[in-house]
Amino acid sequence: MMKKIIVTMVLILGVQMSQAQTVDGIIREFRSEEDAVCVKVPWLPVKLVGLFADDEAGRVIRHISSIRVLDLSDCSQQVQERFAAKMEQLKLEGYEPLLVVKDDGSSVKMWGKMKGEKIKELLIGVSGDDNEPALIRIKGNLRMDDLNVSMSENNITLVSGE
Repeated sequence: MMKKIIVTMVLILGVQMSQAQTVDGIIREFRSEEDAVCVKVPWLPVKLVGLFADDEAGRVIRHISSIRVLDLSDCSQQVQERFAAKMEQLKLEGYEPLLVVKDDGSSVKMWGKMKGEKIKELLIGVSGDDNEPALIRIKGNLRMDDLNVSMSENNITLVSGE
C-alpha cells in the first residue's frame, strides 16, 4: 500500500513539473520547428562588441554575459499562433514583469529575474499579428538604470531608476 502511495505521489509531481513553463522549455519546444532560428551569443563576442560600441551602449553591454535569441518570424502561421498562445499564458516563477504592451493583437512582454537591485536575467517576448515572434534572453548583471528603453513608434517609454 505504501509503495502505491509513493508511486502515485511521484507521478503527480512529475506531471506538475512537466506542465511548469520555463524559458529553457519554451526555447527547446520551438527551436526545432521548421524555419526557426535559435542563436546564442556567449560572453566573449558580447564583450568584443562592447569594445566598439559608443559610450552609452558600451556601458550597458559591459554588464551582459550572454544573449540568446529565438526567432520564429519565418515559421508557419500555426507555429507562430502556438507561440503567441504560450506567451499569453506564460507565468515564470522567479521573474518580475517589467513591461507589458498590447496593441491590436500584438504583444511585447518584458520580465526580469532580480537579485537585489540587479537584473540577472532579462526576457523579452514578442508575439502577435503584426510582430515577428521572438523570445530574447539576456543574462548578465544589469542595473535598472541600464533599462532606458524607448519605443517612440508606440509612444511608450520605460525609464527605470528615475
